[in-house]
Amino acid sequence: MQVIYPYHAPKANSSFFPASEYESAWFDRIESAQSHICEAVAEPEHANASEIIVNRTLDLMSLPSSHQWKTYDTFNTTAFHPSDIFMSKMHYNRTCYDPQTETFSLAPGKGIQLIEPLWGMLRDPFDKWCDKKSLHRPGQTNATGSGQSKAHIMPQGYAPYTYSLTDDDDDEHTQHWRSHGLPPWHSSLRPSPDPRVGTAFAPPQNIHLDLGSSYFSIWGRQSEAAAASGQWFYDTYHARGQPFSRFIAVEVDALEPEKAFRQIPDDLVGRYTLINVGLTMERGDKLNTIDMIKRVVHAEDFFVFKLDIDGAPIEEPIVEYLLADDPENGGASALIDELMFEHHVNYFPMNIPWSNPQGVGDLHRSYNVFRDLRRKGIRAHSWP
Repeated sequence: MQVIYPYHAPKANSSFFPASEYESAWFDRIESAQSHICEAVAEPEHANASEIIVNRTLDLMSLPSSHQWKTYDTFNTTAFHPSDIFMSKMHYNRTCYDPQTETFSLAPGKGIQLIEPLWGMLRDPFDKWCDKKSLHRPGQTNATGSGQSKAHIMPQGYAPYTYSLTDDDDDEHTQHWRSHGLPPWHSSLRPSPDPRVGTAFAPPQNIHLDLGSSYFSIWGRQSEAAAASGQWFYDTYHARGQPFSRFIAVEVDALEPEKAFRQIPDDLVGRYTLINVGLTMERGDKLNTIDMIKRVVHAEDFFVFKLDIDGAPIEEPIVEYLLADDPENGGASALIDELMFEHHVNYFPMNIPWSNPQGVGDLHRSYNVFRDLRRKGIRAHSWP
């Protein structure tokens, strides 16, 4: 007997991350445009495209909180939305598991899910960073954003997807799309061979690791709430019917334990772990980031990883490791479904709040890093 499994991201291959034409156009010009990125984004063509992309993402994210997805394919199918022509796509293969040989193999079927394109300064172009040159939505007269806007991010659950059970090369724009919900590649049962009873199947976990977490909902002043990521991940994933089995917050700056745990919701008590020391990338260290991920996460789990440690020396080594490892042979990159990463590089205007980071590259390099992560099957987003 063969057990048909949900889809999975294939090994690194550019054909499985086809960038949209709009994203490709930005790749063609970013090396020269990065020196005047605010002016480049404000050009009429790109201002219009930015408005379409952000409005589409905001529309998808504005679904009433009463709508949840506790099973696959919660929402009905719909036609391909015209605005989605700007979005790039992640492609997924379908596999099956043979308990007799204890191996996976490809099965007929393919899946596609949209993801926001890599464009502009890899942030919400309507946020405040370009000051008077920032784009403005109707009725907005000044760049009044928090600097932490996530309006450009299309996370799992809010990204339209489609799939088929055959390998027919139908035009994907005519396929049935679901605007929200869990695609089959979100997670899957984990086979556990046992010679006494045969193969058992363990349910998957939903796991979040936040490197650079600070407090859950408010850092200090109420005005800093937008910068606290824990609440956003809770609202975006956990509260939508897919509760986190584990929520691991890592913060190197000393936090007040009572304050930290007072902020977490009731249903995270017992699931929330605060590690108030820095992780490392030192081989053999018990706090090695990659080793911890491999201990906690299985390939069948849904794992969303946030990496934003301003000025920390392990950000780049973590990403370089993920880019270099082999996802088909135990590499940690195969465990990551979604990555939120703020890549601290040197370009104006972000070199001001990032204190002129040196030796880490520029915006052009960020484009390549995010593209290569996506080519490895990771839904990688530029975190604000």
